Amino acid sequence: MSKHGYYENPQKSAYSIEYYDSTWEYDYMKELEEDDTAVKWTKNHGIRIPYIDDDNKYKYYRPDFLVERTDGAIEMVEMKSEHLLNTPNTKRKAEYARKWCKARGIEYRLISKYQ
Repeated sequence: MSKHGYYENPQKSAYSIEYYDSTWEYDYMKELEEDDTAVKWTKNHGIRIPYIDDDNKYKYYRPDFLVERTDGAIEMVEMKSEHLLNTPNTKRKAEYARKWCKARGIEYRLISKYQ
């Protein structure tokens, strides 16, 4: 079951509240809070990656998480259910995100889970 809500008082976020779009995202937030290699994380990063969709329309993609690791690495993390992984829209967003991240020295991670 998917639920939306607020994660209050995260210790590794600059914000006192982080909004989640699913129980899976909420679980990932708790995991990041306990992860010794995660220094900072947020969903409130404000990053919008421009892309062209399958209908040749200009759109923006907003990845789920931005995470900073203890070694200084920055990761952009997108969470997708397994049934959405091979859709043209997901593939296109991931393609543009990887290029955007590579140009900025950021690692792009697509995390999948069966739902």
